[in-house]
Amino acid sequence: MNTEISQTKICKKCGRLLPIEKFSLIRGKFYNPYYLNECKECEYKRQRDNLAKKNKIEFSDDLEILIERQYKEINSERILDTSKLKVILLGTDETFVKLMDYKDTWLSNYGRVIRFSNGKYNLLQGGYDSNGSLRYSLRKNVFYDGKWIYKSVPLYAAKAVVEEFIVNPDKANNIYIWHSGHDKENYYYRNLYPLNKEQYKVVGNHFNRTGDDSEEFIIKVINDIRFKLDDWSRRAMKPTMCGIGYHGSENVDCKSESYLKWHDMLSRCYNAKFHERQPQYRECSVCEEWLNYCNFKLWYDQNKVSDMPYDLDKDIVFKGNKVYSPETCCFVPHAINTLFLDRKADRGDYPIGVYYDNDKRKYRAAMSFMGKQIKLGWFDTAELAFNRYKEYKEDFIKDMAEQYKDAIPYKVYEAMMNWKIEIDD
Repeated sequence: MNTEISQTKICKKCGRLLPIEKFSLIRGKFYNPYYLNECKECEYKRQRDNLAKKNKIEFSDDLEILIERQYKEINSERILDTSKLKVILLGTDETFVKLMDYKDTWLSNYGRVIRFSNGKYNLLQGGYDSNGSLRYSLRKNVFYDGKWIYKSVPLYAAKAVVEEFIVNPDKANNIYIWHSGHDKENYYYRNLYPLNKEQYKVVGNHFNRTGDDSEEFIIKVINDIRFKLDDWSRRAMKPTMCGIGYHGSENVDCKSESYLKWHDMLSRCYNAKFHERQPQYRECSVCEEWLNYCNFKLWYDQNKVSDMPYDLDKDIVFKGNKVYSPETCCFVPHAINTLFLDRKADRGDYPIGVYYDNDKRKYRAAMSFMGKQIKLGWFDTAELAFNRYKEYKEDFIKDMAEQYKDAIPYKVYEAMMNWKIEIDD
């Protein structure tokens, strides 16, 4: 009887008389073994409750929401007309947009890819890596060994959809993508959230405990300072440049080349005094992502691939474009950039490339290049003068494209080879 009693124990937590093996055996300070006073079941429940309490996310009632969920505005010239293609759309809003750095490739906001090859458009199947992530093998225009070439690279669907369709407030650190419902086969852009490592961990733990990953919860996580990086501060989010641009980090070198380019870009778009001198920039703007200097710097460092003097251009790839953004901008040699100045203030009411000579009472065609004027002759009408200018300028642009082919991205080369001068430019 005594042996039987010694093999049982009463749990101080639940009050049950249980076999001794239902209690954890541990060693004391002096290595003397003893059994805990609560059973393993109660011990486990207590540990779970403590962990849940520790991991419970509670937000302050006055949490400041500085970052909202935003989606990118897509340039209409990038959208593929699928009406004549044999493609069944996954939703009425499925849109395929051209990937500017990839060869004849379009990505949809559902994560699907279409590529044009051998005279037809093909919907690619893609494949999955060891982690179950969908990816495609595509040809990307990259700067390699001193020139621009096409190279086969993997394109991950989730990352690409975020890049093309979602405004990412911190592109350098928000590299972890949360899929709504933790469904990693769902690539619809409204169900993807770019997060930093800590934010991703918090959302994942909360979802595992509660099944909740609502947008409201994720937005609060994104804005909670507890889950920001150490170099983040409210002050770094304060618009200090033209009342709209902000640093995004405490560690910013205001004398760096990238910062000066960012400063000049914002000034062109939002500085009233600059507009007095250059009124053509009054309708220009900077995309939401690039209002954060750190986001612009990341793009700058990835795309400024040569030590040559390069200009930041917004309207060669898309003629007439008014928005500075990663999708519309490029770096080009200064000589190329000067080719696309319209000089409206100098020519008055005449077509581009046309001037009226009062002494000869004729219309002169001429173009400027690197500060020098190339005279193309005198004509009886402005239209004839313009036609001469148009023919010469378009050929000149093509010649420059060929000359700098290895020094410019293919999207710039292609735009220059297809450039058309219009009389109302």
